Amino acid sequence: MTRPIRSTALLLGLALVLQPLELIAAVEIPAAVEIARGGGGHGGGGHGGGGRAASRGGSGARTGFASFSGGSNRSSLRLETRPAERSGRVDTRQGNRTDRTDLRQSNRTDRTDLRQGNRSDRVNDRNRTRRQAINTWDRNRPNWVNRNWNVNRPWRYGWYGGSYWNNWGWWPGQAAAWGLGSLAAFAVIDSLVDSAVSSQTSYIDVPDSDYSLYYSSVQVSGDLVSFQADDGSNTLTFRADCRSGTLNGYPPQNTDEAQLLNAACQVAFGQ
Repeated sequence: MTRPIRSTALLLGLALVLQPLELIAAVEIPAAVEIARGGGGHGGGGHGGGGRAASRGGSGARTGFASFSGGSNRSSLRLETRPAERSGRVDTRQGNRTDRTDLRQSNRTDRTDLRQGNRSDRVNDRNRTRRQAINTWDRNRPNWVNRNWNVNRPWRYGWYGGSYWNNWGWWPGQAAAWGLGSLAAFAVIDSLVDSAVSSQTSYIDVPDSDYSLYYSSVQVSGDLVSFQADDGSNTLTFRADCRSGTLNGYPPQNTDEAQLLNAACQVAFGQ
């Protein structure tokens, strides 16, 4: 009987001890949960502390996002600005290089033009000097070269003219290809020679040609004429057949040669 009574007493005592603990847990656990959520307890201290903590936590969270957002904006601005700055610097450098290149090219062109101009001047000076030396009134000029040269020619003349050069075999097709309508008439050549004799100059500028004909060099053998002419660089010797219309045995190669051939034939045989 004693053991059952003791066991029952122990159980009753344990029940009495556990019942207050369950009540305490029931009260404490919701408060702890409420505090963890930030709402605070029903008590003044718990409620105020939780509110301030929540306020600080909320404020901290907003401040953190604000800081992150500002940093992101600055980073984006720097990233957007850097390519533009680099592009500007690249464009500036490229523009400077282009300006320097253009300046160097311009300087080279100017120097080239200057050298070419100097060469042309020297060539022209040499030509003028050479022509002046050759074209001074020649003491050994033929007797027929005088103011009445056209009637003093010591060979048969007067048969050459347009009726001949119009009938040269190469004339129709080649003259059309060159766009050459006619050759200088005797009246034109006669006037040029008269002026040259009056000015004591032994050459005439062949009309529509780059040649100068040394009319006093004309020598006749039958229908053939030998003479000298200047092409602007050299004094050349030619042989012309005024009946067949050849120069050095061949048809003229261009309008300059055609005009030269005609001028020589006009001096020799024109009327």
